Amino acid sequence: MRYYDQLGLVPSDRLPNGYRAYSEAVFDRLRFIDSVRKLDLPLEEISGLVQVWEADPCASVKARLRPLLSTQLAVVEDAVDALTELRDHLHAARAHLDELPDRDDRCDPSCAFLLHEPEPPVACRLGADRGGQVDRWRGLLEGNSGQRLTGGVRYCLPIDALAEAAALAAAEQACCPFLRFDLSLHHDTFTLTIRTTAEGLSLLGEITGIADLLEPA
Repeated sequence: MRYYDQLGLVPSDRLPNGYRAYSEAVFDRLRFIDSVRKLDLPLEEISGLVQVWEADPCASVKARLRPLLSTQLAVVEDAVDALTELRDHLHAARAHLDELPDRDDRCDPSCAFLLHEPEPPVACRLGADRGGQVDRWRGLLEGNSGQRLTGGVRYCLPIDALAEAAALAAAEQACCPFLRFDLSLHHDTFTLTIRTTAEGLSLLGEITGIADLLEPA
């Protein structure tokens, strides 16, 4: 309470004995502030939201909150992407380290397990069967808008499409290892993120049907 009071988020009165006095309405305000803080929004944005929440109709709060959530979500997704890339690099480094023989002499350049492994070549092994897999991707993604990312796209899909997405991603890994997939579940939806190298963007545009999204973000 005192912390919020110092920030100007919770008004109080001073009693003659020096104690702070809070009205009953303050507790509703505190519940609103606590719920918004769980979204990790900046305090200055929370202050503005509180003012709208107290003075304006619910529709105004919704209109003020939605762009803040979109901005915060983009920040979090960028952080997740960076951590996912780091995770993949750590897995590759550990796997390479485990493959190295134990030796009594000093390390040589081949022991540089911390270096990035070379990207796999952009070549599909399916050949004439490629069209059928592209059709399956188009059927999965049809009617869903893709979000353009640097080097890839992200989709939000209904959870009942998860099995098909996982099966397609596994199949692509077998024939096109230059495509990288990440599936993240969110209750009744999941996000599918597909990334690739600059050379692989044309093939990613082929399977998604949205080549215009694959221009530099």
